[in-house]
Amino acid sequence: MRGLWQLLAVLALTGAGPLAAEPWQLERSNVESVTAPDGHSYRVMVAWPQGEPPAQGWPVLWLLDGEDNFAIAATTARRLERAGARSGIEPGVIVAIESGDLPRRVLDYTPPAPGYTIPQGMPAHGLAVGGGSAFLDFIDRRLRPQIAERFRLDPRRQTLMGHSFGGLLALEAMYEGRPYSGIVAVSPSLWYGDGVLARAEAKAARDAGASLLLAAAPGERTVAGLSGSDGEALVGRWRAQGHAARYLPLPGQNHGSTMMAAMTAGIAAAFGKGGQ
Repeated sequence: MRGLWQLLAVLALTGAGPLAAEPWQLERSNVESVTAPDGHSYRVMVAWPQGEPPAQGWPVLWLLDGEDNFAIAATTARRLERAGARSGIEPGVIVAIESGDLPRRVLDYTPPAPGYTIPQGMPAHGLAVGGGSAFLDFIDRRLRPQIAERFRLDPRRQTLMGHSFGGLLALEAMYEGRPYSGIVAVSPSLWYGDGVLARAEAKAARDAGASLLLAAAPGERTVAGLSGSDGEALVGRWRAQGHAARYLPLPGQNHGSTMMAAMTAGIAAAFGKGGQ
């Protein structure tokens, strides 16, 4: 027993094991707080490439649910970039916005739908909805100019990527003709709003022309009975209007895993050589 206590004392003095560990950090990245007009503060995570940007500026991937997706997106993008011609991925800036707690996420990621409340038994029932346009305005009018002050960005290569309610919001941004050249919607919550997205599609801005990548698990179903095939039909309609659009099936995945499964495809949509 005496020998055991002596060993523990030595380990404590030498700082062996986890006592000497340091937190992992991502090079060329930072986290900052940006305040929206309503006073809410968002943590924004930014990762940027090495070296000088090209003359036209770096492409940008705007990433929703940033606290979940930032690290995997940044490390995946850098690994693909290092592969060079084999991957076809160029350097780019990733801007990931933290969604915050569930009530804030639901408010920010749902399009306005006057008089609509999420029915009982559906995800996020009882929470306030309809703040999506204000959140997109925050990105366009406050966050985008701040990022552009720090980095030379290519205005022709701006991609918005989101999952579930975030995918729904990305589609809304596409129909509104927001300043994105590409939209990546992963497992979008097409059930929301009693047809609000269909109405947005019907009156899509004339200059709305973003390319679309919509990804979902083939057998994925929402609680409203919609499935991946509904997203595939949406892609077909967007393509029929003359826009670049692709449906990406994610076999073997479920609603919780599709974002990670689609990450490489989303990075390729944002940073692939030759643009969108």
